[in-house]
Amino acid sequence: MIDWSDLRIVLAVARAGSALRAAQALGVNQTTVVRRIAQLEAAIGASLFERKQSGYHPTPLGQRVAAVAGRIEEEVTALESDVDAKQRTLAGTVRLTTSEALASHLVTPLLPDFRKTHAGILIELVADDRRFDLARGDAEVALRTGSRPDGAGIVARRLPNVAWSVYCSRSYADEWGAPSAIEALDGHPIIGFDGALGSRPAPLFLVRAAPNSKVSARSNSLANLVSALKAGLGIAMLPCLVGDAEPGLVRCLPPVKEVDSEMWLIVREEVKSAPHVRAFADFLAMRIQSMRGPLAGEADRVRAES
Repeated sequence: MIDWSDLRIVLAVARAGSALRAAQALGVNQTTVVRRIAQLEAAIGASLFERKQSGYHPTPLGQRVAAVAGRIEEEVTALESDVDAKQRTLAGTVRLTTSEALASHLVTPLLPDFRKTHAGILIELVADDRRFDLARGDAEVALRTGSRPDGAGIVARRLPNVAWSVYCSRSYADEWGAPSAIEALDGHPIIGFDGALGSRPAPLFLVRAAPNSKVSARSNSLANLVSALKAGLGIAMLPCLVGDAEPGLVRCLPPVKEVDSEMWLIVREEVKSAPHVRAFADFLAMRIQSMRGPLAGEADRVRAES
């Protein structure tokens, strides 16, 4: 079967009259052009060009192949133009709800790239740890951690897990030492989560692992908890995506696998096929899938040792 990439080379050589000029037009080296032409001729059992001192001259078969390649090129160019035009004309508003941490450290940094190809789509980002009801119309898309979402009126897509670990500030580590094992956590003051965040598996793990530790502060805001950590008030659990991004913090332990959070991308079913909603949901899913390493906390080593 003839490949379109081979036809592009035949067309370029026929137009340029030489392998060198064709290579320059295609952005490849001359050796590649010569080799691909020879391979195609061997595959079809016939010559496409006569090699002369003046250059490459198409045989009758070569002229026919080049003509077909030209028509295909026109169709591909027209298709690309249609796709580009469709992307430019996609418009609408997508309301996305997610947690404060995912909004700040995951979603917002991705939005500039989305805007480059979909400037007509407005993303309304609601950063709130409360869970809005998509089926009721509170939002079109949600990015959440936790167990698989249930209920009618939604479509859920599984994304990579979010890893958690124990963190403290660099100053705290210098003064009191950073616990380097789960058994060493007990006795270190804990900065705890309050409200809905306090019932998550990661904060509960720290309470169980350090039963004799005192709580030095509580917060229902991840941003405030990070501030308390930086102030040296103790140790706390954080998503590695958040903790590893803070230069003033030290990761004490490798990710605690037993408290990994599942992550789900949820779309309201009645709008899942809307072009602007689908474009954003697909973009978000693809980019988050490519970030498995940071989400899993795959640092070269525990930061307390660096």
